[in-house]
Amino acid sequence: MGLFNNIFKNENKKDESEIIELMDILFAAKNKQLLIKKHAIEHAIDIIAKTISKSEIKVYRKQYGKLQSVKNDEYYILNVRPNDNEEATSFFYNVIKKYLEDNDALIICFDNKLYLADSYDVSSSILFPKLYSNVQLSDSNNNSIILNKVFTNEEVIHLSLKKSEINETLDNYYEELGSLIGLASKKYKLNNNYKFRLSFNGGPKKLKDPTTGEEIDYTQYKQKLVEGLFDEEDAIILLSDSFNLEKIDFDSGTTSSEEWSKLEKKWSDKVAMSFNIPLDIFYGNKTDKSTSTTDFLTFGVEQHLQVLEDGFNSKIIKKEDYKKGECIKINRLNMIHRDILESANSMDKLFSIGYTHNDINEIVGLPPKDEDWANESHVTKNYENVNVILKGGDAE
Repeated sequence: MGLFNNIFKNENKKDESEIIELMDILFAAKNKQLLIKKHAIEHAIDIIAKTISKSEIKVYRKQYGKLQSVKNDEYYILNVRPNDNEEATSFFYNVIKKYLEDNDALIICFDNKLYLADSYDVSSSILFPKLYSNVQLSDSNNNSIILNKVFTNEEVIHLSLKKSEINETLDNYYEELGSLIGLASKKYKLNNNYKFRLSFNGGPKKLKDPTTGEEIDYTQYKQKLVEGLFDEEDAIILLSDSFNLEKIDFDSGTTSSEEWSKLEKKWSDKVAMSFNIPLDIFYGNKTDKSTSTTDFLTFGVEQHLQVLEDGFNSKIIKKEDYKKGECIKINRLNMIHRDILESANSMDKLFSIGYTHNDINEIVGLPPKDEDWANESHVTKNYENVNVILKGGDAE
């Protein structure tokens, strides 16, 4: 009869709640597998989304014949308040999160405000601009609305991460890791739950209730054994002389916690690699001497910044203005925290090659000084104009 008919499979509902069945093992494995995946993927997305959402989005416009950074209405919408109910940091956090999770995010430009669409329908046009309809918006309180408007391609910013290596890698790894986690879960169950073997010698024998002496069938006899084995109170198990009941011991050399930790570490490493996040940043154990921040920004963030910038420039900056140099750029400098005292020597070097005080303030995240001298450039003698040196004179 095997392990009591596949681990005591019984029609009685009371016994089912007390006995670990094969389906329980499989369900537990799948549940554990999904939790590991969800935690690692959400952690990776959270790191990237937080990094991008805190960045300043700079607007460059031509003013008085010169291209310069401006703080106009466009800057206010992109950096402070995209719409009446959200502030920019949380708004773009949600945008990047949806973009990475779904490989797709749609920002609606409606009434000079920006909104992130939960869902939408899009036309199948290839040669002509696409149209977006049935756009659904929601807030943090789960209130939602479907806009009764068809948006043209010029009224939306459609962020798309097509043929993502992230998703391809993760999908392939899901299949590879799924069977491994299932086996680990089964081993865990075998190591930590009691199993028994019921055997008897010879051919079929008549079974009698040890208490009443009445004749019973095998299923009834097995049920009585199960009730005694899994009773919370102390119990005496009455066993017929024809049967032998023995506990099955499985290998318990490896603890379940160690197995799950190894699997979770392996999965997390794979996720970090897929999202191009250095392991010390992913696990939060970065040291001061580590250069992983630069690697993270270069390989894990830059590609997504380019997608955002392309979306902003294609929909907010007109073609003729873009050709003149006007554009929207995401400031990479403030993605890294800089201590002023530790950066003093570097700041002095920048000042000596022409950076203004306000240029340096922007790099270290300080507000600009509203003084004329703060916008003046200075160059040391070592960096004089080459034409002045060749003439043997001094700069005026």
